[in-house]
Amino acid sequence: RRQVLEASQQLTEIINSEPSAESPDPSMDTDPAAEEESSSHCLWVDKFTPRRYMELLSDDYTNRCLLKWLKLWDTVVFGKDKAAKKPKPSSAPHPPLSHPKEHPNKWKTKVQLTEEILEAELDQHKRPKYKVALLCGPPGLGKTTLAHVIARHAGYN
Repeated sequence: RRQVLEASQQLTEIINSEPSAESPDPSMDTDPAAEEESSSHCLWVDKFTPRRYMELLSDDYTNRCLLKWLKLWDTVVFGKDKAAKKPKPSSAPHPPLSHPKEHPNKWKTKVQLTEEILEAELDQHKRPKYKVALLCGPPGLGKTTLAHVIARHAGYN
């Protein structure tokens, strides 16, 4: 980067000391400088911030819980039902306890329990029981980034 800066300064000095009739060269020298100035004004954290859900490096369990909670509001905000969750229970034609050897793990995982709790706690208007999500933690953990990315992923502005 230093070499590029030194070379651009030398070219600028040469162009300023020798007035030439060639107009394309000075315009070409100012475009990279303008790009360099705009990139230098951008903060590193803004330049490399996650923009999509898959780019998040925070706890996956927290990300999923928040996303599922936010998606529960789709019926109220967008006026549409969750079509992805309803076919799952009806797609299993045989009872789950008919073959105990096929299901050795009868205990539910933390993710499965959280899904059931979130879906079970809807009021009569099909809204989530908990109306507010609180993200807490030390500075720089990614709370604001998580909120922005998940909101965009769920279809909110």
